[in-house]
Amino acid sequence: MSEHAYANSETFKLSIDESSPSENGSVMEAMGSIGTNLSGISLDVAVSADEIQSISGVFASNVEDFSMLIGRFTDIESATTEISTQIADAESIANRACAEIGSSHGTIETAREEIAELLKAVSVGQERMAELSDVLGKVGSITNTINNIARQTNLLALNASIEAARAGDAGRGFLVVANEVKELAQSTANATSEIETALTEIKSGFEHLADTTKQTGETAAKVQTHAGTFADILLKVSGDIQVIGKATTSIDEKMDDVQQTCGLFRETSGTVSASLTESSTKLSDIARTMRRVSDDTDAFVLFSATCGANKNEAVVIRLAEDAAKRVAELFEQAIATGELTEEELFDRNHTEVPGSNPPQHLARFSRFNDAHVSPIIEEIVASDKRIAWCASIDDTAYISTNTKAVSKPQGKDVEWNIANCRNHRYFDDRTGLRAAKNRDPLLLQTYQRDMGRGNLVPMKDISAPIFVRGRHWGGFRIGYTP
Repeated sequence: MSEHAYANSETFKLSIDESSPSENGSVMEAMGSIGTNLSGISLDVAVSADEIQSISGVFASNVEDFSMLIGRFTDIESATTEISTQIADAESIANRACAEIGSSHGTIETAREEIAELLKAVSVGQERMAELSDVLGKVGSITNTINNIARQTNLLALNASIEAARAGDAGRGFLVVANEVKELAQSTANATSEIETALTEIKSGFEHLADTTKQTGETAAKVQTHAGTFADILLKVSGDIQVIGKATTSIDEKMDDVQQTCGLFRETSGTVSASLTESSTKLSDIARTMRRVSDDTDAFVLFSATCGANKNEAVVIRLAEDAAKRVAELFEQAIATGELTEEELFDRNHTEVPGSNPPQHLARFSRFNDAHVSPIIEEIVASDKRIAWCASIDDTAYISTNTKAVSKPQGKDVEWNIANCRNHRYFDDRTGLRAAKNRDPLLLQTYQRDMGRGNLVPMKDISAPIFVRGRHWGGFRIGYTP
């Protein structure tokens, strides 16, 4: 409708011209009133369209969030399934461990009983060792007695030999007996010596055996103590494992509840997500419709201004047309004098300024624009208090030179930069791109100017295309409040 409205403006003007002067005056007055009213309506509609689109964006974002949540709940369901499997494995392992611990406990108890029997046997052995040691002591005492008797016998035999020698032939028989007794005494002494040696060795062996038996008993007692402690530990571990088994069973039941809850939430989220998607689509459609209404309204306002009916808008429109022509002439003159080449003017490989935020870029024509287009911009801004800003824009929506008030050096505050550093930047939103690509004589738009920190300023944008040597370079934009 907007293109149709503007395209038929000449036809409409002809029909007005053919009417009587009084009729023309009434029509023009009505057109002006309608144009003024529609200008405000267009502003409201554009703002509403942006707000609806913003709400649609929120819905779309919510859909993405729900999709992510659904995905996460699917992951949780998978995780709970895996956990349930692991819990089942853990429960099985716990049951096996309990069975093995029970078996081990039985084995240890048997070992404790056997060790107890061994301790009894060792104790009896120690008692028998003590008895044998006493017997050996008695045998040693008897051996000593025999040894003493042998010495005395030997002494008596010696005395008898002496007396037999004195008796001569009469004591020769007695001498033989005395010698035999002496030999017997010596043999007895030798035997008792050997017995003493054997007894000493036997006693030493018994003492060593007694010590070994004692140590064995002590070791067995320690083993019995440790076995008892280990058995107690096994009983405690078995009890703990049984508790764990019960806990895993409880956890498994809870996992089932979690799975069911996740599944229910996933289904509900899917329904809500579908509803939000549908609402977002409808809101986007409404926003597009409202933008078309705003565009059509702007087209009628522009038409009323070009007809001379809406004089408030006509003033700004003439400024935009005039500025576009002046900038085009400035470019062509610079090319003619060699100050600027056509290649530089139409070069679109703009270089980003390092560290700038939001990003700023420098074009090959930026220095020329800053020096020669800036005076035109400042002159226009000063001519009408309704004008907030104006700038030349190339066909990629790049603004090299902007109003000085918003062309300050960037600082560290990004939000401040958004509002105050609006030169050497791309403004490729819907309004900016339409102005950059427009080749019709004029384009009127209504939009919200983003000044950072959530500050959106409703504004009208009138733009006129700039042609240089027959080539479309871009346009000249003026932002103003109606």
